[in-house]
Amino acid sequence: MTTKEEVTLPLMTVRQLARQGDVTVHVVRNYLRRGLLQAARHTESGYELFSASELQRLRFIRTAQQLGFTLAEIEEIVRHSVLRRSPCPLVRDIIRRRLEDTRQQLDNLLAMHGRMEHAVHAWTSLPDSIPTGDDVCALIESVAAAEGGGFVRSTPGRLLGRRPTQENLP
Repeated sequence: MTTKEEVTLPLMTVRQLARQGDVTVHVVRNYLRRGLLQAARHTESGYELFSASELQRLRFIRTAQQLGFTLAEIEEIVRHSVLRRSPCPLVRDIIRRRLEDTRQQLDNLLAMHGRMEHAVHAWTSLPDSIPTGDDVCALIESVAAAEGGGFVRSTPGRLLGRRPTQENLP
């Protein structure tokens, strides 16, 4: 059902909708295939034309994605709305779960960041080396050895001009 305002506003092509929604045509077509967007009408030559309400829907989808909702979740939210059921309880539940997942990912990233900073600092005192045998990179292998990762510590002759010590291992 279109409103009087939508009738008086010009309809947009896929390209125009994409441009106004700050997305690519491919994104609009993907949303069309998924049923998240619908053309208001089609021209005789087969062009899909969209109303301002579809631009509003497109912006809603992009905002939901920025909040961490997947397209499948957005489809479910839209389905609730179309059925005239409040999607709010569903949205709250999804975002609470997503918040916990994000917190865990952030903790993992912060831990990795710390390991990376430690490695960069420790590696400044290690010379470059030439691999011999089954080893690949003395720098990375020194991290595994320092963390007790079960990897064989670099052999003395492997480091160019320097023996590995506890001080120059991360």
